[in-house]
Amino acid sequence: MHRVRSCEPDDLPAVIRLSQAWAEERITKGYENVNWTEESLASKVGNYFLVAELEDRIAGYTFGTVKTSGGSSVMTPGENYLEIYEVYVDKEIRSAGLGRSLVRALIEKAESEGVTRVTVGSSNTNWRETAQFYENLGFGMWYFQMIK
Repeated sequence: MHRVRSCEPDDLPAVIRLSQAWAEERITKGYENVNWTEESLASKVGNYFLVAELEDRIAGYTFGTVKTSGGSSVMTPGENYLEIYEVYVDKEIRSAGLGRSLVRALIEKAESEGVTRVTVGSSNTNWRETAQFYENLGFGMWYFQMIK
């Protein structure tokens, strides 16, 4: 059984190890250029930084932030929304529900503060699988972007 909770400063070394494993997987275009440190992640610790524990170890994490829309085709100016930046679960235990639990908990936190819109983007090379993951959580396609 896993547990989702707020990330604490003492969790950051484990989050960094997961981030490094993510980069080594080479499943996300550009993620190999992300080099989190405890100092750079410390500023993100707060309401919208969660970890998933499994068997007394950090096995996944997510973080995001609440922003205010300047106006777009899908949001009115001044509307607050949660933007999810990273969701990662140890590759050895994917499909065990940790990713879903992390995203749901992040959304529930935002909703408890009156935020009802959520955005997420991904440069994952398994984009079909990633899109299905988010669609199963109630997300819908807003736009599509590719690069050659």
